[in-house]
Amino acid sequence: MKEIRKKFLSVVVLGGLSMIMNREIFAIQKSYVKEVTKVYTNMIPMDIPVNLETTTGQPKYLDYVYIKSVDAPLRIDASTTAKIIKKYPFNTKFQLLEKVVSKAGTEWYKVRNEDGNVGFISYRLVTLREFRFNKMMEKIDYLENFVNREIGEGKEIVATNTYVPNPYNTNLKWERDKYGTTLDQNGVGVYKGERIFIPDRSLVAIESETKDKALVKVASLKESPLEVDKKILTEYPKFDPNFRKVIVIDIKNQNQGAFEKKDGQWELISYAYNKTGMESQVGFDTPRGYFLVPMAKYEMGYRNEQGKNQGYAKYAIRFSGGGYIHGTPINFEEDINREFFMEQKNGILGTVPGTRKCIRNVEPHAEFLFNWVTGGKVNPRSNEQRPDENVLFIIF
Repeated sequence: MKEIRKKFLSVVVLGGLSMIMNREIFAIQKSYVKEVTKVYTNMIPMDIPVNLETTTGQPKYLDYVYIKSVDAPLRIDASTTAKIIKKYPFNTKFQLLEKVVSKAGTEWYKVRNEDGNVGFISYRLVTLREFRFNKMMEKIDYLENFVNREIGEGKEIVATNTYVPNPYNTNLKWERDKYGTTLDQNGVGVYKGERIFIPDRSLVAIESETKDKALVKVASLKESPLEVDKKILTEYPKFDPNFRKVIVIDIKNQNQGAFEKKDGQWELISYAYNKTGMESQVGFDTPRGYFLVPMAKYEMGYRNEQGKNQGYAKYAIRFSGGGYIHGTPINFEEDINREFFMEQKNGILGTVPGTRKCIRNVEPHAEFLFNWVTGGKVNPRSNEQRPDENVLFIIF
């Protein structure tokens, strides 16, 4: 009897322990997530033709968030009471897996950190960034339709040319139109008495012209026609309706894609994080629109607020006014420890704007684009180079 009783008690005790362990496991498995509202694949969409010509500077994440606060906690679940995995500093990037709503009704992101661990971070502490390749292709389709329609109606397509170099940043023209475009380095169009500013190198179709004036349709504007001075229009470089090279810049997401048309099909040949312009004492927002590239430089110098030579950036391709896409800029005093400063500056690409108008890339990717734009046909005796064929910028 004693033996049977001991066995019975053992079973009861073990059963109780098992129930306790099951409750603990259930508590661990229980989630604060109420609903998954979006899943991110971190992959290029299947309907985008891809033929990458370089992986230099290729981003690690396509769908990601970056921390916009200080010491932001990554937690094991979607709750402010959940255990903290680790706290991260400003600008840390996480691969994005899901967007979720917690049972408390708050939004969270499920992410993977640099160690491969999965956790949750509040949407209030981060900013979302993603590569919108389909949107980029839509912009290219729009441009092709614009060109085909306007040429089909017998109109000539040219670019505006309103850039006047201003290396000392004197008498900058800060006036803005209803679209937020500044007058500085740009042209003026008039539509029903309203002044609308047209960024330098913008693609336009000429509808009619007189001795001094022209009526034009600007590819990036809905108002049409705009009256402009003929002197702001240029046929250099000559526009080719069969253009094959386009660089598309997504300002909102601080990234870009380069596309080339081969055998009648647009292919993605490279993509990268970037950094675009922001208004400051010596700079402006990166303009939106459709632009025809006039030239490129092996090296582009820049000055500080006092007009003194401050530094340089390599592999610069001009798209509008004094705006270039170029490699990471380096101040002269930083050259002695160039790799360190390069790494620091490259780490903030793909997050927030902050240049003087230009579009910053890591230097190796800027070099790839420079060689692609010039087709290897360069004058070794000159800093300035010309594209070997039309290259278009689409900035949205």
